[in-house]
Amino acid sequence: MKQTASVIKERIGKAKTVDIVSFCQSVGYDLVQEKGRGNQYRGVDHGSLVVFQESNSFRWFKEGVSGDSIDFVEMFLEKTKSEAVDLLIETAENTDFKERKPIERKPDEPFRYVYKHDRSTEKVEKYLIEERKIDSSIVKTLIKKGLIRQSTYNGESDCLFVWGKSGKRVGVSIQGVERNEGKYGYRGTKKMVGRNSEKFYGFNVSLGTPKNMYFFESPVDLLSYWSLNPHLTNCRLVAMTGLNKNTVMNMLRHTMRTRSVVYDVNLAVDNDAAGQKFVDQFKDFGYEFQNGGALSFNVIIPDNNAILQKNYDVYQQVAQEHQVPWQLLAAWHKVESNFDPEMRIANNMKVDTYFSEISDVKRKERVFDLAKSVEQLATDLLKVKEDGKYKLENLITIEKNTDADGFIEKVRNVYKDYYRGEFVVKDVVHKDWNDVQKERYQSKKVVQESARGTLYKNDIKQVLEVTKVEKNPESPQKEYQAIMKDREKVIGHFEADSKEEMDKLIKIYGFEAMDKEDVRKYEPRRAEKAHDTEQELSR
Repeated sequence: MKQTASVIKERIGKAKTVDIVSFCQSVGYDLVQEKGRGNQYRGVDHGSLVVFQESNSFRWFKEGVSGDSIDFVEMFLEKTKSEAVDLLIETAENTDFKERKPIERKPDEPFRYVYKHDRSTEKVEKYLIEERKIDSSIVKTLIKKGLIRQSTYNGESDCLFVWGKSGKRVGVSIQGVERNEGKYGYRGTKKMVGRNSEKFYGFNVSLGTPKNMYFFESPVDLLSYWSLNPHLTNCRLVAMTGLNKNTVMNMLRHTMRTRSVVYDVNLAVDNDAAGQKFVDQFKDFGYEFQNGGALSFNVIIPDNNAILQKNYDVYQQVAQEHQVPWQLLAAWHKVESNFDPEMRIANNMKVDTYFSEISDVKRKERVFDLAKSVEQLATDLLKVKEDGKYKLENLITIEKNTDADGFIEKVRNVYKDYYRGEFVVKDVVHKDWNDVQKERYQSKKVVQESARGTLYKNDIKQVLEVTKVEKNPESPQKEYQAIMKDREKVIGHFEADSKEEMDKLIKIYGFEAMDKEDVRKYEPRRAEKAHDTEQELSR
């Protein structure tokens, strides 16, 4: 029986009152309650997904998406809107939990800067300069200008990145400087935005009269890029605290209105699936000014032109066997999934063919075989070759919201870059600008003492020796081990599965690569102390 408009409206209203957390518990969608925040839950499969039980809403920070219970079921259980409404109501009626009463949305309150500053900034400086390897002069300058502060709340020290707008504080990004995996999970440290911080704004620094703008996912990435490019001038650097298209447009408008005309907007986001999808949203943006000049949106993702060596070898072999351009195989792989081994889709054109799966459920069921996928692409390319040209559109199944033309245009552009030799083959690809900054810093501090890359020394004459060990299939021990020595005294260890992984650890983290698992294995007393501290904090 067909439902009337009034019945449909009533059912939608009813579905929106179903508690997201209780629903997830009933259908087996994994959420973990955040310690210290009884009304917040974090996704297990998606670490940046947070469900706010008080408002019965969610925010997927990495993707810049938020919504109510219906939106949640549509997105994470892959249902249509009508299916989501039916499932929510059916689940609520057949389980013990009750519907939530709608919460009246209160008007947004103005931002209030309620944070108390420590007299010292020692912990913040140590975190940013020693741990994150940010240029010390940049950190000290921003502290002097009041854009970076040190604050203590409930015994934890925090780094405050203050959002300035026309001389006023309108928000703050809060970054913990002390690790506590027991409390903050996979993140390790506190990371949040101050209450009532201005929407679609962020931590920002202006250098001269801004003609260009740079957008980053976090304040640390912003500072890392600045450290890598100390001579930046006439630009504005902005940390979005995640990925948010509205923040880009709002900050651009504010700059044009209060500062100067902007000609280039540079999207300096992470080299991952979410970052690639984000920049795709701007592929058709840009315009010409009436008085001359133009506004352009540019992508400056770290290592965006890098191809993994193991992938490169496969492209070469398959291309030779099938007589197709290896550059086209690599370009398709890059645009579709950004070379992601877990097959996460990395394009905003909703194309998932050989190397990705848009459905989380189906993705977990598929076993990714790189050689097999490249082989299939090469075979299909030969089938759509006509008069010496490849009709790439014939390889894409058009479904809802699929932008095949946009996808093919991007593939062709990447293909041209690769064909012109604008690529680099690497064993390890950097994800963000802080990784790049750490590697550059460590390359100055860590000296390779042997040609085979087995012995290293740092600037305080400690020695790092890499050895390959006999791997026992029944043991969790990894194949490569690094032993750190201060004179003859062993001061730490860390492990890696491969020589490439070990090289990456040393290049990026130097003599500070020992993680929590290594601490438990090699320093049990220290691990016991850390465990006791975590238990105390979680009480």
